[in-house]
Amino acid sequence: MGSTKTKRYGCTKCGTPFEIDPPDDLHATASRNVKECEARGDVKMEYTCKNCGTINIVYWCRRTKFPACYA
Repeated sequence: MGSTKTKRYGCTKCGTPFEIDPPDDLHATASRNVKECEARGDVKMEYTCKNCGTINIVYWCRRTKFPACYA
């Protein structure tokens, strides 16, 4: 297991769990809300499922600015 900031998600296609870490200390909250996150310019990261190869997109948000988008 990674740091305390590590998040666990499931692949959008097959459900296989994967762990993700934030890109930096400022963006500590993960979200899959594409429309809101792209509009704000949050950090987009792609994770490839080791089971089925699907690319899963997760956005990293700043916790203090956008509390409603947390996943």
